[in-house]
Amino acid sequence: MPSRTEPVSRPRLLVGGLLLLLVAPIAVQGLVRLLSSWTGEPHAAVLVTLAALVPVLLAGAVALARGVVRPAVAWAGGGLAGGLLYAFTGAPVSSLAVAALGGWIAARGLPLAARAPLPRGRVTAALWGLLAVLALLQFGRMSVFMADPTQQWGALAPAEFLTRHSCLTSYVHGAELARRGDANIYDDRYGSEPEHPVPELPPAIDIGPLTMDTYEYPPQFLALPRLMLALSSDFMAIRALWFALTVAVFVAVSLALARWLGGEAERRARLLLLAIGLSPPLLFTGYFGNFQPMAMGLGALAMLAIVQGRTRSGAALLAFVISAKIFPGILGVWLLASRRWAAAAWTVLFAALYAALAAALFGTRPYADFIGYHLPRLASGETFAFLSEPMAAMSNLGVFGVPFKLRLAGWGGSEADAWALARQLAWVYTLVLFVVAAWSGWRRRDPVTTHERVVMIGEWFGLLALGALRSPFAPPEALIPLVWALGFRAAAAEHRRQVVAAVVAWVVIMITLPTPNQPAAVVSLAVQAIVYATALWLALAARRSR
Repeated sequence: MPSRTEPVSRPRLLVGGLLLLLVAPIAVQGLVRLLSSWTGEPHAAVLVTLAALVPVLLAGAVALARGVVRPAVAWAGGGLAGGLLYAFTGAPVSSLAVAALGGWIAARGLPLAARAPLPRGRVTAALWGLLAVLALLQFGRMSVFMADPTQQWGALAPAEFLTRHSCLTSYVHGAELARRGDANIYDDRYGSEPEHPVPELPPAIDIGPLTMDTYEYPPQFLALPRLMLALSSDFMAIRALWFALTVAVFVAVSLALARWLGGEAERRARLLLLAIGLSPPLLFTGYFGNFQPMAMGLGALAMLAIVQGRTRSGAALLAFVISAKIFPGILGVWLLASRRWAAAAWTVLFAALYAALAAALFGTRPYADFIGYHLPRLASGETFAFLSEPMAAMSNLGVFGVPFKLRLAGWGGSEADAWALARQLAWVYTLVLFVVAAWSGWRRRDPVTTHERVVMIGEWFGLLALGALRSPFAPPEALIPLVWALGFRAAAAEHRRQVVAAVVAWVVIMITLPTPNQPAAVVSLAVQAIVYATALWLALAARRSR
């Protein structure tokens, strides 16, 4: 690591400084919004985001001018930002926190920024710079919207669904209901939509202008939102902190996987973080506060830890994401097929511990409701009764939704026929998925070369995508593992045609045609077939190369 007083590379500092400007407002906003919920001070979300940028901008400008990072300038910038915030808001604790956090991020982050990878070539540098500017604008305004949903200019679009929907509401609400222990946390009468903003049952938490989503996850997941509730009962504080946590997991997982690749592939993968993060599946899913990006990323990180020999820590992480989302359990099949017996055994043990922890925290009622009420409705599709609606059918990438899309494309079956076929397809798909996972994992040799490692990363992400597509309703968030994997395949490509193939696949799988008519349904089915083919290609790539 370069010293904070040693000369630094200005181009690297510029690239790293732009990345630091992305992180600073999200981190500061999440922590300061939490602090303001404790103190009761007013939280000016716009001013907090702007203040978080000041220390990085000031210290970065001085470092670029002098070629040396000066931590004192970063701390002075933090003090200036805190002072200005106090002058406008009169909130002493929040202003002091902004000064301390902003100064620390700039003082500690800019020396690290000097290690940033550089894009090579003028065209590549220009494209990367454009992405960085777009990311700064996008994530900057999103950081404001996460802390204050009344600032609708920070939403992805002015559509009512995008300004009011939040998946996170269901997690926090489910945890609060489970804590009380007197209600079925899976009762969808708690849910609401923009068209029907008043739910049948009164919610247990205050979510302001947002609409309530319905809880769908196993009881073991409740420990995480319960921890958020232990930190604050203010949903908006939890929301800002959750967004910061989502971004932190995405960055940490991406950097860990890139480091494992090493060499030129690592440099490219680190630069591609912007493109992956700005991809619609990741952008929208993180925006809604859905746990999917974290679950998928942590699942891959757990597998990396296991392959690198950190069996127990990897198993503990894998057991949590399996307990929370179920579908990452397909990675357990991969472990068994690859004869990683210790990792599989530890995963089972940790899963049992998480189940016991949830029972200790919330009692047995959530399990009774999950097994007796939610699982049957999930298997039959009843909990997703909207699946037969045209708009829902067009956005559903899951195998369960194929018959409903076929009806839009011209199939003459009745709605009852579509439901029956959907259930049959789901169970056949489940059997095929287990076979694919077992076939993918049937190997003994650990990866050594960059190519072997990127292939293995693709296996994990391919299986995660196929697992997510088993859900009765799989919106485009199921594409997240494919976006991640294709980005890493492009980073590790040895030939230009491989990069082109990855980019083309990336673009095609994200084609969305929400209009519910016959031509659009036919195109959507074709895109869906490409999605499944891409996931299978990633999951079985090692078998073809042997």
